[in-house]
Amino acid sequence: MIRLPETSIEHFKKHQDRIFETGYLAEGPWNEKLSDLVKSITGTTCAVPTCSNGSGIVALLQIYKEYHNRSQVMIQSNTMYGVKTMVGSGNCDLVGYIDCGLDTLMPSITDVIHAVESYNGDNEHLVLLLSDIGGIINPDEEKIAAYCRNNHIVLIEDCAHSFGATLNGKHAGTFGDAGVYSFYATKAIFAGEGGVVVTNDAQIGDLVKGFTIYDRFDQVMEIGINIRPSELQALFSYSVVRDYRNIIDEKTSTAKRYVEACNDLGISFINQDKDNAKGNYYKFIVTTDTPVEKSLPSLKTTTSRVYDYYLGVENNIVTNHACLPIWYNQDSEITDRVLRELYQKG
Repeated sequence: MIRLPETSIEHFKKHQDRIFETGYLAEGPWNEKLSDLVKSITGTTCAVPTCSNGSGIVALLQIYKEYHNRSQVMIQSNTMYGVKTMVGSGNCDLVGYIDCGLDTLMPSITDVIHAVESYNGDNEHLVLLLSDIGGIINPDEEKIAAYCRNNHIVLIEDCAHSFGATLNGKHAGTFGDAGVYSFYATKAIFAGEGGVVVTNDAQIGDLVKGFTIYDRFDQVMEIGINIRPSELQALFSYSVVRDYRNIIDEKTSTAKRYVEACNDLGISFINQDKDNAKGNYYKFIVTTDTPVEKSLPSLKTTTSRVYDYYLGVENNIVTNHACLPIWYNQDSEITDRVLRELYQKG
């Protein structure tokens, strides 16, 4: 159930008529306002709105290939199948998968090093495209980013799940060379569609800006396509993003009830509220030593798994995790039902 904050709806309604009055259905002020808002939240110097997370990632891959000769891409095994198709759409070669662990559903620094050391190519051509999972930043993100810098590897952060999440005070998308958010309808911060590319690399930021409008003004790029949001979509995204803290705080109140139950029952879960890390509770993920159906036979009220497939060598991530319902303004009856089922685990 997707419910928008009333303040987001009110903000959208307050400003939508002005779009029609001015006739700026595209290339008006709201794309720029969304960019400025994301920069103010994340502390990045460049933020370029796109029509989706995927279009932003494809743009980055094409840019890094065209201007930095980066055509070899590794992705993690536990990620959306669409991330694999983005590599091909970016006209790059998928050269390997990086294993993930059940503790975070993401690769550790050890997993990253092992994958890179098993790679037969030149690091000067390599891109790691790594996905945050479930609403938190990869706990090893700082180590991974430092390793990439020291080994001349480009790191692109797929932050579709993690807008608003922080690690040691830094926002998702700000650790590597560039990051891309998603405001798709089911995400933690949701506006139907849309995304934003962020980077502190001014050259990459300028290239992304040019790419999204075919570079039709400067006319110096050889690649580019229209992947801008309309002004209505930019306004909608802005209206929701300005309430991102309220959305996360409301979902955190539901998560606290689940955390209390899991601690009481000894059920493992992925903690999104540590001293140095704060998640957005896109998902509330419990993990088990054996398949969930065996470990928690009474648990019936769940949402879809993060992913019900694995792109690399099969392991136990798919079967040994479950996602408890958690969305903005969730009915308490649903939360209560989940808790009753958890306490019936025995």
